[in-house]
Amino acid sequence: MTAATKGAAFVCTTGMPSRELFEHRVKNGQDRSSDFLTVGSMGHASQIALGVALEKRDRPVYCLDGDGAALMHLGGLATIAQMGPENYHHVILNNAAHDSVGGQPTVGFDVDFCAIAKACGYRETFRATSRAELLALLPAFVAAKGPVLLEVRIKTGARADVGRPTATPRESKDLFMKNLAG
Repeated sequence: MTAATKGAAFVCTTGMPSRELFEHRVKNGQDRSSDFLTVGSMGHASQIALGVALEKRDRPVYCLDGDGAALMHLGGLATIAQMGPENYHHVILNNAAHDSVGGQPTVGFDVDFCAIAKACGYRETFRATSRAELLALLPAFVAAKGPVLLEVRIKTGARADVGRPTATPRESKDLFMKNLAG
């Protein structure tokens, strides 16, 4: 966790992003209580993150979403924008595939998530297509007043040995709720 995200809440979409976030926290000995993993709830991370952002306006909230999940509930972008939480940071990891469940293609690279978010009323949008672009954009994204969107275009595929969270969804939810209560 960087100084920029200290105290932040993270709501992560189902599949590989949640698995990788869990693994990262465990591997680095980091506290997992700031993470809500939406295991088995594809497409709902953005609205869960919205609820957290509206309730906890004093802390940054990061939604880590996938392109398939975002496409599944595209109308959620309009709701997020209309509610306008300044602490809402939306990241869409776009690999143009449902990579966690077999790699079926999506229209992720054919859809302009940034233009849609802007048209819905997001204050700022960013797109990174390389590691260098991502690193250059991150400070502005983190500092931006939300709702703000960052689309990160990535390749398909994950390590074959990415594990599954060892905590149950209920255990993770309880830990997250305790963290939010503070």
